[in-house]
Amino acid sequence: MESESIMWSAPCALFDTKDHLDVGGKPGVYRIRAFTDRNEPMMIHRVNGVDSLGILHIGKSKNLGRRIRTFRQAAEGLKAVHHAGCEFLEWGFESIIPRNRSRYDYAITRTDQEALKVERYLHEEYRKKYFDRPPLDGTSGQVGQ
Repeated sequence: MESESIMWSAPCALFDTKDHLDVGGKPGVYRIRAFTDRNEPMMIHRVNGVDSLGILHIGKSKNLGRRIRTFRQAAEGLKAVHHAGCEFLEWGFESIIPRNRSRYDYAITRTDQEALKVERYLHEEYRKKYFDRPPLDGTSGQVGQ
């Protein structure tokens, strides 16, 4: 599997939109990303370099639309269960990355099992490159989840 072979969607606004409905109930992987005022990915310094894609979280779901909505609701402080969304709120990420600069993109897979495989691959590649995890990823992508 090559990270370049993953067909990512265009970045979509995370808050104040219903774009997640376009994804529907399809399985796949998604990334929560930070952008600048110029609508370019925000550079995030990691242990071993700079993440030029501004990745805050890498996740997978058997229903991408619902999972993206759940992240957003948790980040807004609503009663939604999404660990990374709760951390976005609790750790005050919005003070650095305002809602209008938060985006998500996604890649659809054929099955939930394929989504899990791609998510694990993406986490492994990120950790190999930066010796770190995306800022909102505590345990994502680990075996046994």
